[in-house]
Amino acid sequence: MKRILTQYFNSWWLPAIAYICLLGGFTITAIPRWKPLAILTNVLFCTAALGFLGIIAASIWNLIKKRWAAGVINLLFVFGCGAATVFAFGFLMLATMFGPSEDGFADNLTIPEGIEIAEPDPDATDSWGVNPPKGSDEFQDIVRKALAEPGNDVTEFTPNMPSLRKASEDYSDTFYDYVEASPDWHVFIEQGNRFAARRWSYGGEPRDTLHGYISEFGGESGFQTRCLLCLDRKQWSRYSVQHVHEGTKPVKPEMSLGNNLHESRVMIECGGVWVEIFEQSGNPERRVTKATVTILEKEFSEFLKNPEDAVVVAKTRSRQLASRLAGDDDHPFRLLTGMQPGIYVVVYSLNPGEPGSVYLKAFEVTKGTPLSVDRLEAKSKTRMTWSADPSELFGAKAGFTIYEGDWGKPYAARFEVWFKPDSGKADRKLAERIFKIEGWQR
Repeated sequence: MKRILTQYFNSWWLPAIAYICLLGGFTITAIPRWKPLAILTNVLFCTAALGFLGIIAASIWNLIKKRWAAGVINLLFVFGCGAATVFAFGFLMLATMFGPSEDGFADNLTIPEGIEIAEPDPDATDSWGVNPPKGSDEFQDIVRKALAEPGNDVTEFTPNMPSLRKASEDYSDTFYDYVEASPDWHVFIEQGNRFAARRWSYGGEPRDTLHGYISEFGGESGFQTRCLLCLDRKQWSRYSVQHVHEGTKPVKPEMSLGNNLHESRVMIECGGVWVEIFEQSGNPERRVTKATVTILEKEFSEFLKNPEDAVVVAKTRSRQLASRLAGDDDHPFRLLTGMQPGIYVVVYSLNPGEPGSVYLKAFEVTKGTPLSVDRLEAKSKTRMTWSADPSELFGAKAGFTIYEGDWGKPYAARFEVWFKPDSGKADRKLAERIFKIEGWQR
């Protein structure tokens, strides 16, 4: 043993070769899909760490012994092996982020025969589809028109929305009823606080996007934006947000860069509501932010003409949406396919009969295993318009992901629609249905 260690430390090449072999073995076995090799991976990692220290020790030993050539080469190998280590860990990070992450959940599952099983329908309003749907809305049109103009370097804008302030302060209950009823707004609750994200319409139908962000990075006017009403004046975003006050005084947003675009995130405190406007665009001028302020002021100036009528119109639009979402079988809910297997949209067409929120629960059919318990309720939850007349149905949409399972391995899952009333009464189930689904694979 002593002879082996002496030969190891005296060598100019052996410590580096040993370390590279151990690092390579660790990198290969650490790829996520090689789970049976987890113990070997940990052993190789610890051994590789000792191997790197061995290169440093060998360089020090050879320099002390005045074997200058071997010592200098060992020292160069320290830096070379350090670079190899950075490359290996970078590779592992990319493999973790973009490589397959099969969980094997559906490997031994079979789809039962003799029961009614529905399949998610294609989303005709998917803006990522092969044939993107035509049709827009006034909010989207004014933003696109603003982006078509050449921007300048002046970032200041005026957060003047007196109609929104008046609506949220003087007609607060009717204002909330309007926002909840309007298909243009997706009202949701997180950590007990209410928020409303402004939807854009595609193919004439309002569409939800991830966290309310609307992104288009292709073409000359690439941008990303989000308009969020913080209905309880609580901040949703974990990011740093600049707070300003609604009024006629121009404000200068704090600027940064994101996605190689000029970025700002401003929270406008507007009486009974806060408005968060996020913008990334190609010029410092806040063209999207200005357009958003303009269209919000226009929407709520129309609301103030007759608030009660505005709610009636919003509920009428929600009923019309429900008739489109119901599909051919008039079921209370159905699923639409998302941009990847495992990613879905639930469309509701129902009337809970009282104020509250609807959400999903899901279970694998053969074993009853609950699916995506930690996230499904929160992602599928949305506020529902309601009426005392049970024959009136209202429409709503929400996107979610099922994480159990892998692409290309379908299985049957029972989805249940549950209702959480504002009254504090116990949650109750409104509908259920079995779908053939796949899990999302990272």
